[in-house]
Amino acid sequence: MRASDMVRAALAGAGKTQKELAEHMGWTPQNLSGRLKNNSLTFDELSKALHFAGYEVSMSDASGAGLPELGNSTSPAVAQTVDGVRYDTRKAESLCSNKAVMFEDFYVELFEDATGNYFTVLYQLSGCQHHTITPVSPYIAKQFWERFSRKVG
Repeated sequence: MRASDMVRAALAGAGKTQKELAEHMGWTPQNLSGRLKNNSLTFDELSKALHFAGYEVSMSDASGAGLPELGNSTSPAVAQTVDGVRYDTRKAESLCSNKAVMFEDFYVELFEDATGNYFTVLYQLSGCQHHTITPVSPYIAKQFWERFSRKVG
C-alpha cells in the first residue's frame, strides 16, 4: 500500500475530506492532491496526515520492541565534531550514566547514535561547564554499561 492510499483510506474511515486535510496541513487542496497523486509525502507529512484522521504511526522490530527514544537524556545537550564525525546528544540514545555516583561536580553519560557509534560525555557542572565528547569502542561501552546501567541518573 502506498502512502497516498493510506491517507485516502484513513480519511474515508474518519469521515474527513481531502479539503479538510489540506487545510490542516497548511496546503491548498491542489497541493495535497498533487502530493497524493505523485505519492510524494515525507514520513513526517504522512504521520501528520494520519494523525489528523485519528491514526498513529509507530515502528517496532520483530519482537515488538519500539525504536529507542533519541535525545532522551536529561543532561545538557552537547554537540561536537571529533575526528571528522559529528556527535550530538539530541540525536542519540542515552544508555546510562554514573550520575548516581558522581565525582565532585563531574559525571559521565554513555550514548549510542543512530549509526551505532558509542560516545561518552564528560559533564563538568561547576566553573565553565565545559562538556567533552569522547568516542568509545563497543567494548568500552559494554564495560561502562555493565558497571553503571542500574544507576541511571
